[in-house]
Amino acid sequence: MSDELQHFSMGTWIIGLAAVTSFIGVFVGIASARKAVTAPNPSQRYLWLAWGALSIGGIGAWLPHYIAMVGFEVYGSVVRYDVLWIVISFAVPVAAAAVALLIISPPPTKHRLPSATVEIGRLAGGAVLLGIGFTGMDLAIVASLEIQGSVNSDILLTSASAVIGLVVGAGIMWSISALESRTLRLVASVVVAAGLVAMHYTGVFGLSAAVDQAVARPDGLEVFSILFPVFVLGMLVVTIPITALLMAPDRVAAELELEADMLAAESLAAETQGRELELQ
Repeated sequence: MSDELQHFSMGTWIIGLAAVTSFIGVFVGIASARKAVTAPNPSQRYLWLAWGALSIGGIGAWLPHYIAMVGFEVYGSVVRYDVLWIVISFAVPVAAAAVALLIISPPPTKHRLPSATVEIGRLAGGAVLLGIGFTGMDLAIVASLEIQGSVNSDILLTSASAVIGLVVGAGIMWSISALESRTLRLVASVVVAAGLVAMHYTGVFGLSAAVDQAVARPDGLEVFSILFPVFVLGMLVVTIPITALLMAPDRVAAELELEADMLAAESLAAETQGRELELQ
């Protein structure tokens, strides 16, 4: 057995594609979560939250991590990926994002009007949960690696990656709850996407491999066998909330229209009451 360091070929196109994919997922996820706050009924609210969780956890976080794994190599061994751990690595951030969005976007009640502003406790809870989900995703991705030998993690860089994930989670929750401007949400999504890519590379640079040529070659999936179909499907899926968001009426216009309808109804009621008094 010999100790072999992992090699990471960071082509510009790999980093760029990972960052752009993360940006698309995060921005659509934030917009979907904000749309859920003003949804007219519970079914539409949960649908928007589901799109938000899939966009943030799946397309914004998970997919860029596997795009970045295209450059991951181990000297002296082929690299394959275990299917079960791949599924777990996808399910963890999506589930965490779903619960975090439910926490930060509670349903409106008679005593609580729909609002993008949430209590600090909800914001902190959602951020921590999302950060844990991102860290769990990273650990599951490492567990999915199959080589002729074993893969080990540096505790300091793994911890640093987890801290970045927590900060990114807080940024996403804050963007959903506090940023009213679309321009500011665009900027925030760029920063969050950069953070997610940095989180991945920080964790991966902490990996080392112990290669043993006596171990049989792994028979898991190649990275492109995972990446190509999932990338195409992910980009097709994300077009659905994008289209719905573009077709949805502007929030301000909708509120003004509702207010106008209420004034018209009050005017009609007053006119009807006046006629009844005249008849009396």
